[in-house]
Amino acid sequence: MVTTTADPTWIWSDCEHCGAPFGQPYDPGRRRRFCSGRCRTAAYRARKRRQEQAEQQRQRERYERARRQRERARSHQPPPHAGTSRPHSFCGACGGLRAEHTHHHDDDAHERARRRYEGLRAKAASTNFGPEADACNAKAEQIRDKYGL
Repeated sequence: MVTTTADPTWIWSDCEHCGAPFGQPYDPGRRRRFCSGRCRTAAYRARKRRQEQAEQQRQRERYERARRQRERARSHQPPPHAGTSRPHSFCGACGGLRAEHTHHHDDDAHERARRRYEGLRAKAASTNFGPEADACNAKAEQIRDKYGL
């Protein structure tokens, strides 16, 4: 808080750290915020301590988040048919037999694979550069085999 008195050459303020009133000459330049170098240093150290504590808290939260993710990953059990190729087992995601592809996937993954497959086939058909068309067709066939398209 800045207060002025009848004397126009002095400005009185309260120290931001200890709250003690102090005077400073009324001259151009930045106004003092602390009554002494000791209060300025103490305020700086307190500010740094708060920053370090906040960083430690963020690190603890990151560690806890990672620990929870590890526990979830450890406790996750895949469905009994994941990664198997039992003959004549039906895959609801693609409507085909699971023997054609051994990768378990959900409906969204299957739709993404279908769009990618169609995009690669279209690119292979539209290009005039033979090696690029061959590469696109090969990748499309890999996707088709993996997802049973």
